[in-house]
This record gives sequence, C-alpha cells and structure tokens, in this order.
Amino acid sequence: VCLKIAKSLELAGYTVGLLISPHISSFRERMSINGTLITEEEVTTHLLHILKICEEHDIHPTFFEITTALSFLYFSDPSKKVDAVVLETGLGGLLDATNIVQNPVLAVITSIGLEHTAILGHTVEEIAEHKAGIVKEGCPVLVGPNCPHETIRRVSKERLAEGYYTNDDVLGKENECECEREHETVIDVEYDYVDYDEENSRT
Repeated sequence: VCLKIAKSLELAGYTVGLLISPHISSFRERMSINGTLITEEEVTTHLLHILKICEEHDIHPTFFEITTALSFLYFSDPSKKVDAVVLETGLGGLLDATNIVQNPVLAVITSIGLEHTAILGHTVEEIAEHKAGIVKEGCPVLVGPNCPHETIRRVSKERLAEGYYTNDDVLGKENECECEREHETVIDVEYDYVDYDEENSRT
C-alpha cells in the first residue's frame, strides 16, 4: 500500500520519500526517494551522526528507531528536495517510532489480523487500538475492509480525526466478485481467508 501511494504521488510530479520494512537483501531497501535507494555512503554518514548523539545522551534506541531516525535525516536533506514522505509503521502504531510525526496528511490502516499478539494484544480489537494510534487531530483516516471499524471509529473520534473513510467511500462499492472470502480444506482443517493483496489494492 505504501509503495502504491508513493508511486502515485511520484507520477503526479512530486519527489517522494518512502520508508518501508522489512528489507529483503539490503538494508538500503528500507528508504528511497522516487525509487532510488539511499546510498551506502549516506547510510554511513547519517548512522555515525545518530550513534554519536545516542552516545552523548546515553540513549539506547532499538534497531527500528535508528532506522527511522536515519530515514528522517535522509529525507530532510535540502539537496533531496523531498515534497512528501510515505511512512510504513514497523509494529502496531501507537508506540511505533514513525508515530513521532505530529501532522500527517493522511493515516491509512489496512487489514488487521492477529499479529505480534504478545505486544499488541490477543484480539483484533486490542490490536486495532494500537494501529489506530497513528491517528492525529485534523488528520483524515482511510481504513481497509477487514478491520474492527467500531474500534477504529471510536479512537478516531476521540483523537479528533478530520474524517473516517473506507475503500467504498473513496472508490464506490466493489463488485460482488471482488475480494470475496474464499474457503478451502487442507488436511481436514477448514480455513476461511481473504486475498489481502487483492483487498489492499483498493486501500
């Protein structure tokens, strides 16, 4: 979803920074500007600056906090002339390093499943509370279909979001054949599942 948003902005003529995770073969994949990855030299320069500050102030950041700080230094370089930045949260939202941004233009929450339950909670509603932590006052929220909307609507209202939108609000009702819940049996165990790639293409 983040890649699609970033590419759409780029095709509209903007210079766009993108932070995603995880990486597959190179750490540099995590941050790019208009599809061009950060260079090894830039990683080294910004990383040394961050580590120096951490040492001076006795800060013990996580890997993702360092990565996020590095990306902010990279995107804020005046020579890059970045117009917009698309950030993918690392874990949840409420306590995520990317949540330091105070005035986002848009918050997007895609499908919510049972992930990182030891940290985020054991129900989709508890996890949704964390995910909705990225919502800020005056910021519109776009939410995918497979989410506990009641929970996210409540949090959005409490946080004074500008508006709450679903895929159907933006794109109109989907065709009945799209994103239908599929069903199959594997080794005598029945599974219901949703094609999230197809679903997220609408988010």
